[in-house]
Amino acid sequence: MSETVGNGIMLALLAAGQSRRFVNEDKLTALLHGKMLGLHAAETLASVSFDHHVVIVSSAEHACAARWQDLGYKIVVNDRAVDGQSTSVAQAAHEATACHASALCICLADMPFITSLHMVKLSEAFQASGGGKVVASSDKGSAMPPVLFPSSQFATLKDIRGDQGAKRLLKTAHLVPENDGGLLDIDTLEALEIENRKAPRT
Repeated sequence: MSETVGNGIMLALLAAGQSRRFVNEDKLTALLHGKMLGLHAAETLASVSFDHHVVIVSSAEHACAARWQDLGYKIVVNDRAVDGQSTSVAQAAHEATACHASALCICLADMPFITSLHMVKLSEAFQASGGGKVVASSDKGSAMPPVLFPSSQFATLKDIRGDQGAKRLLKTAHLVPENDGGLLDIDTLEALEIENRKAPRT
């Protein structure tokens, strides 16, 4: 069953990270409860009715690519991924501009517990703001992805620099709380091992 979000929104799943804190392994290919980490959020968000679904990768040959495409994602290669997350955000903004999207939703591919309900709440808050305000997720008051950016911010997103991505744009964002662990991102092998020892979430 598809969850409905506002018209004209592009989802960009960022999957071009360098996994620097994950030893020598691409963390998105590591298994979480028997499924590659890079597929959990992708499968959840494929059921949300964004106008466009794209995944930003460092290589079109990624182990998750075939499944991403089966789910309806367009594979977009970021040739500058080694220069930090901001380059993937900029790439997503270019894609959103080319598709004439009204807004861009940025999510991280290593957030396996994100829910479609939370994405709907983000969209509702965005629409309630008149579609002109940045709307971010929040865990205990800290702004974080997923984030919805209006088209008025696309030019700024294309020009950001550094590994912090679009963080400076979140300082005045409207926050939508999610305090049940849905915003957890898996950054280390230890974090993955902890989650694998738990029962799968339903």
